[in-house]
Amino acid sequence: MPDDVQSSRTELRVGARYEGAEAIVAVEGDLDHSSAERFVACILEALDTKPRSVTVDAHRVTFTDSSGLSALLRARGLAFVDQVVFRISDPPPGLRRLVEQTGIKDLLLPDA
Repeated sequence: MPDDVQSSRTELRVGARYEGAEAIVAVEGDLDHSSAERFVACILEALDTKPRSVTVDAHRVTFTDSSGLSALLRARGLAFVDQVVFRISDPPPGLRRLVEQTGIKDLLLPDA
């Protein structure tokens, strides 16, 4: 990368909180190749608590690439295996568009 080009990458922050039988995973920043595994690790930790549902609060996701999209699909699959309801709440326009363009809206945003 040339010296005069500033990186606009936003480091991912991800954490879970629990409300009854629901795990809410808040995601902020770029969900991409450099952060996808950290996101999946947080989902696995949340699933270890045996929730009935996992909600990914995505309204602060600033960028998603194919690795981030793959991580969301992997998280959905892990929840499915454990018979846990998985949903994404408040996806930003860029994530919504990516999900729609790749034809997986019914998997990740079925209520949207």
